[in-house]
Amino acid sequence: MDRRDFFSSIATGAGLALGTTMIAGSEANANWGMIAPGPVPGPEFDGRLLVNKARAYEVMDREGLDGIVGLNPVNVFYLGNYFGYELQKLRAIPSFVVMPRAEDKPTFLVTSGSDTQFLANGDREYPEIVPYSFPLALDEYVKRGDWSKEPEASLVGNFAMSNEPLQPKEKQWVEFGKRINERRAATPEWGLVRALELAGLGKGKIAVDDMRIAHILSTIGRSSVTCVPGDNTFRKIRIIKSEVELKHMRTIARINQDACMAMLKQVRKGTTKAEIDNMFMVEAAKRGAKAMWIASGTIGGFTEGYVVEGEPMMVDAVCQRNFYHGDFGRTFVLGEPSKELQACMKAMRVGWETVLEKLKPGMKYSELSKVVREAQQKAYTGTSVIRFAAGPHSVGLQHTDQPYRDGLPFVVSDDLTFEENMTLTVDLPTNLLGWGSLHCEDLIVVTNSGAEPLATADGPLVVI
Repeated sequence: MDRRDFFSSIATGAGLALGTTMIAGSEANANWGMIAPGPVPGPEFDGRLLVNKARAYEVMDREGLDGIVGLNPVNVFYLGNYFGYELQKLRAIPSFVVMPRAEDKPTFLVTSGSDTQFLANGDREYPEIVPYSFPLALDEYVKRGDWSKEPEASLVGNFAMSNEPLQPKEKQWVEFGKRINERRAATPEWGLVRALELAGLGKGKIAVDDMRIAHILSTIGRSSVTCVPGDNTFRKIRIIKSEVELKHMRTIARINQDACMAMLKQVRKGTTKAEIDNMFMVEAAKRGAKAMWIASGTIGGFTEGYVVEGEPMMVDAVCQRNFYHGDFGRTFVLGEPSKELQACMKAMRVGWETVLEKLKPGMKYSELSKVVREAQQKAYTGTSVIRFAAGPHSVGLQHTDQPYRDGLPFVVSDDLTFEENMTLTVDLPTNLLGWGSLHCEDLIVVTNSGAEPLATADGPLVVI
């Protein structure tokens, strides 16, 4: 292997001091958690670890795994509860997380030494930390050419100190740095090796969400670990939300809906897609979230480039807080709705009522889709050729936070079974070119006997 290739992902600058200006005041609340690591969350925030451990152990047992390893930022955050500096910089190999099946072993988060002070603050619950810095005597190491030997690592948390007394928080930083310094590694890759060893996974079968992990371990002489593709393994775990995740999902469902409705109140004749985008971004930020996208008019925007009177238009809004996504949809019209639109809205209202009435644990996605489509079509009293749709999908750390079919060389949706503590939406989109576009969706949680909205299911029509 070319030396330059091997060392291309080594932390060339991770050991340098990073000057950071922490923004204070209410404006910072708009994006806390969306920058690394962001302003400290308020006292109402539940900072416990996110992972549904019982579900993780169940899936690992089912797939015969000794552990799971994440490199994908979604999975690192899910198990590690942290989104570090190097991840925000879009570094190729910024961090790892290792969760063993053995319940007496902790989870380990591999992250840059530049994150030390924020982790030491303890504003959230974190796994055990394995920090990485950068290699010392690198030229000598390269000359030896033995990639199975770890290079010497620079110190982590080795803060320069004045002769003045330290503040309590500064003492906390120093003590934390001393503790994690014992585990330091020279690079993220060697941090992964350290984490695997500490987790008792020097040997065994692990599911990895990125097969670069297998290549890394093989390159540095750690071939005793068997790596199998694990992206879908993580998805199977994440689809059933923990108690903490359900709190985050309820919060973002309300924020997302309120932000979208506040935006719609500002829409007037002639409003453009760009103006709607800006209004939604502002309304999401006011509520402590970050707008991800918003479709308005149709998926392709407004048919005439702006809002016009009388045309049925759809809105599909997604923002996130603490990386958990909202998903909310409505139909809106400027002026009095036509009889045809009223007939469509009646049918969609029946469709949504059918979702809440018929969805039960143990039911298949396809079964619910069929029942809801048929209910809408039966309730429709209009005169057009419109055909109604219904498509469920899970929502969480990803917009479509669910596993796909196993055993295929490409990603295809699976016909999943509803289970308690899944959070999802059922999309009811309908488009008729030359007339208009309709939509309705609300986030729901599957209970032990059915489903309930995470916010206010008061759709489908908004009249402006």
